[in-house]
Amino acid sequence: MNIRLALCIAYAGVIFGISSVPGNRLPSISVSDYFIHFFEYVALGSLLMWWRLRNSAVSIAGTLCQAIFLGSLYGLADELHQYFVPNRYADPVDWVADTLGSAVGAIAVLALFLVFSKRSASQEGMRD
Repeated sequence: MNIRLALCIAYAGVIFGISSVPGNRLPSISVSDYFIHFFEYVALGSLLMWWRLRNSAVSIAGTLCQAIFLGSLYGLADELHQYFVPNRYADPVDWVADTLGSAVGAIAVLALFLVFSKRSASQEGMRD
């Protein structure tokens, strides 16, 4: 297993751990639950994209779709898991925030990848 996949799995474990906390034990915060879900999944989408970019057999568009799909699927599983946690519930809008966060994170990593790939390619051309 490579380090990128290990980080994805570890971070998914952190999300699972947080989702396992009963609702009456969660701290009261003034930020919307949807923002928390969104930013939690921006990180997951970023990690998933970073991991999937190592697979050169798949197009960049395919890699982006894979990262978003995996983030969304994990968000769905997380919401279903919360259904069974005391004082928590499965919220479809949370899943939408999870999916949007995964997409934003994956797109951000892809943009950085493309910028740095273009920059390194132009530097290679200058050396010739």
